Amino acid sequence: MEPQELKNEELENKEQPLQESVDFSDEDSQLAAAELSLDDSDAIDETENAAPPAAAAYDGVARATLLEKLKLLLVEKPVQDLKGEVEAIKVAFYKKFSQEKEILLQKFVEEGGEREAFTAPEDGLEIVLKELFAQYKKLRAELTAKMEKEREDNLVKKQAIIAELQQLFERQDDFNKIFNDFKDLQARWRAVGAVPATKQKEVWDVYNYNVEKFYDVVKINRELRELDFKKNFELKQLLCEKAEELLLEADVVVAFRKLQKYHEQWRDIGPVAAEFREPLWERFKNATTQINKKHQDYFEELKTEQQNNLNLKQALCEKAEEVAGTVCTTIKEWNEKTNELLELQKMWKTIGAAPRKDSPRVFQAFRKACNTFFDNRRAFFKEQKNEYTHNLQQKLELCAQAEAIAESSEWKKTSDELVQLQARWKEIGPVPHKQSDLVWRRFRAACNKFFDRKKAHFSTQDAAYDDNLKKKEDLISEIKGFVSGAIPAENLAALKAFQQRWVEIGFVAMKHKERIQTEYRTAIDALYSALRVSDAERQVTNFKSRVASVVKEGRRAVLSERDKLMQQVKRIEADIQLWENNIGFFAKSKNAEKMIQDVKNNIEKARREIAVALEKIKVLDSSDSK
Repeated sequence: MEPQELKNEELENKEQPLQESVDFSDEDSQLAAAELSLDDSDAIDETENAAPPAAAAYDGVARATLLEKLKLLLVEKPVQDLKGEVEAIKVAFYKKFSQEKEILLQKFVEEGGEREAFTAPEDGLEIVLKELFAQYKKLRAELTAKMEKEREDNLVKKQAIIAELQQLFERQDDFNKIFNDFKDLQARWRAVGAVPATKQKEVWDVYNYNVEKFYDVVKINRELRELDFKKNFELKQLLCEKAEELLLEADVVVAFRKLQKYHEQWRDIGPVAAEFREPLWERFKNATTQINKKHQDYFEELKTEQQNNLNLKQALCEKAEEVAGTVCTTIKEWNEKTNELLELQKMWKTIGAAPRKDSPRVFQAFRKACNTFFDNRRAFFKEQKNEYTHNLQQKLELCAQAEAIAESSEWKKTSDELVQLQARWKEIGPVPHKQSDLVWRRFRAACNKFFDRKKAHFSTQDAAYDDNLKKKEDLISEIKGFVSGAIPAENLAALKAFQQRWVEIGFVAMKHKERIQTEYRTAIDALYSALRVSDAERQVTNFKSRVASVVKEGRRAVLSERDKLMQQVKRIEADIQLWENNIGFFAKSKNAEKMIQDVKNNIEKARREIAVALEKIKVLDSSDSK
């Protein structure tokens, strides 16, 4: 009896390495950082530098170093330029903090504690962060109050300018002097900063009315007025062109912000000739309407996308809760459910953001389901520890028995005994993970030692190798010289006959094996191509020719080959199952039809591969039973 080909990963129904999660530290840090948020009292107007956070720039930086960086920023940079960096530091801090707390939590649970009972120790660095953030908020609030005061002062200044403008209507001075004073008032108006938002339109409407009235009422030099109108017309026409160019801007948010600046500039420019006022404004307003529509549509689409993301995440929550509620009684079941949950976590990471108000709730629900599952998993494997120790003792005894007969020269009797030991080994359950490879290597070394000796003992028939080499070289020449006939079936039969004769010839010396096999494979492949045999049929036919040589190596080689094919089938079936599961999620995505068709094509190809592998297994089983 030939030995069984042993593989540790198949014989050991052992616990997988404890992977409890995809990395969710980014989500955890965002959730924790959200507790330190700005409110209305901290608002600075839209002119502040609000660059998006770039927390990745601070990955790997120690929390204490992050705090030092924040301290320097609060001293060295204007507060209106800090928002992006403060957010980035805050998120990076809590990402690192979340990772550190997770390590403490895992240790607490492994030592027998309940997850719900865990309380993280007070962290001095987090206290410092909160103090620094409070200082940042205070600086923002102070700047906001200062800016509001300035806006109120600016309102008074602009109202005074309007009053002076109205007085021009009553003056009887030289019109050139009046006009110069008028231009001076316009320059002063443009130099004054922003006013409170609630008063902005009102004060501008009054100003604009009086500017237009000035041109209509005051009898200034006609050429001078037309020159001013022309200049204003050119400036407003340029703003129209710039606004229309924004319609081509890919980033609708950037376009919208630039448009607000153009509107401010429009308000500061004086009037144009009466006949151009309405057409010019309509042109500018038309571009404004389109840009505002794109801006509104963008956020509507974003809202819809986030809602779709929320629906997908809620579906994953339900699935995770279902997995967490499954009662597993074997290691295989736990490993299957673990892989299933890890796939859900990977899918979660591929889904974009949900609405801000819903994101913390749905994320916490998902993590709770995952934590429940892995807490139950740890409890199960903790109970298995004593059983693993007992299994280890049994396998150590088998190692000793195998080592005791490894030097035997009773080939048949010892072969049977080792095969029986191998069968008993497979019946024993898993051992502690740290000892698994050690005890397995020891047992396999003893088995291999005997079977290698046996193989060497029976490999003395080298005399026929040279003759076999000559026969194979002659056969290769015959294959190369084969001329196909008109009947395909006869051609295929001849091809199979060549393969059968090749197998029947027997072995050659090892130094010639690779060369002669390569020459044979090249010749037979060329013949296959010429006869246009299907790929599947070709694979099976080639396999049939190889099976005979495998059978000659003994039952252990046959079982090894069969096991490889079964593993291939299981792997492809797992891929098919994952693809079929993913189709449901792809259905709600953009370009779903194409993605689903690609997945279906992959599934169809995989099923063809399974069919070929199963056909090869049938060939093996048929050969093994003879």
